Amino acid sequence: AQRLLGALLTHARGQAGLTRREPFAVANLAEQVLLTRQSRARARSIEVHSVLGPAAMTGDRRLAERLLANLADNALAYNSAPGRIDIMTGRRGDGAFVSVTNTGPVIDATAVDRLTRPFERLENGRTGRPDGSGLGLSIVQAIVSAHAGSLTLCPRPGGGLTVTATFPLSGPSRPAT
Repeated sequence: AQRLLGALLTHARGQAGLTRREPFAVANLAEQVLLTRQSRARARSIEVHSVLGPAAMTGDRRLAERLLANLADNALAYNSAPGRIDIMTGRRGDGAFVSVTNTGPVIDATAVDRLTRPFERLENGRTGRPDGSGLGLSIVQAIVSAHAGSLTLCPRPGGGLTVTATFPLSGPSRPAT
């Protein structure tokens, strides 16, 4: 119940927009998140590979860290064992990006947009998980929107998913409403 309440509060904070902004390095946040998940990945025979290129952005550091944690947790939870996760950060055009790819079950491309809806789950292994709330990617979408960014989800032909969040380097000019 506490995890669900925490997830709902984070979702609401993301939807409310940014109330504070600070500069931070996306790669540093990604590295911290990865360090706390290494043992879980090893225990599940999942290799984690990262290419953490520099990309400074302005926004809510705590929300950005939650975004990275949700992406890493989903990549672990919905993966095959043995499996692989690739995490990249960097600059693309005039924006910062983070991309997380995992191996796992095949996801129907026509249903992938449902993954960002609250409490929405797909068949093929993305349902009935007792440790999830169905809010992970919905929270990610809310955080990306609060930072005036964009989110893309691309199913991989052999199974798994690539999720890429792109942010303007300077963040939105005023809080989202």
